[in-house]
Amino acid sequence: MVDFLQLASAVAGFAPAMFLMYFTLKHYTFPRVEKPFFDDRKLFAFFALGVVLGMVLFAFESWGETIAGVETVLLLVVGFALMEELMKLVILNFPRFQKKIDTAFYALALGLGIGSTVTFANVYIFLLDTESVGVAEASIVAFLGVLFVLLHGSTTTIIGVGVARGDVKGYFPEALLIHVMFGLLYESFFAIDIIPPPVNLLGLGGATAVVVYAYAKIHRTSLPALVTDAKRLAGRK
Repeated sequence: MVDFLQLASAVAGFAPAMFLMYFTLKHYTFPRVEKPFFDDRKLFAFFALGVVLGMVLFAFESWGETIAGVETVLLLVVGFALMEELMKLVILNFPRFQKKIDTAFYALALGLGIGSTVTFANVYIFLLDTESVGVAEASIVAFLGVLFVLLHGSTTTIIGVGVARGDVKGYFPEALLIHVMFGLLYESFFAIDIIPPPVNLLGLGGATAVVVYAYAKIHRTSLPALVTDAKRLAGRK
């Protein structure tokens, strides 16, 4: 039976992901365009795959954090970021997806799926370990969770755009850099023994700025430019 904590965690994880999927992809499917740029069935299949992968990644990262000390945080942040982005690249860079415009949209769905379950798990564990949760605490942890939806949605899409353009080497480093920058800034918010409040809020602000900028870029620039270039190339044929 689903309890309140599970329901609240699910809403915190899946509601932002579904909203962002609609908000971004509505411009590339019916009725905005006569011929959609992606297949809805494949889109939700990638989202479902992301949901599964998100749980696997969360479990692996949670295990890594239990055996890590302060001196290894930097290595863990970089190592996890590299592992996760390489996993996305392996999935999206199959020959069947290379140099195909719809790959970028499936990448977005994959990333939002990953972000939704990472958020769900983080929020649920926080609420489970907290004896009394008020509106302020719940809002803060939900906000922190949304950052992961933005992170994985943007970085996975960047890799997908690179695969669609046939320029993985040009786009993968960008996705990795965004992930590493976010991870370092995000972890600094929790390192209150080293960076006491309220100075640690600068880390959270920086992490937020990184993922908001990254998602805004793929929404406003990367995907529209990819579609424009694809139309221009199609017109030459």
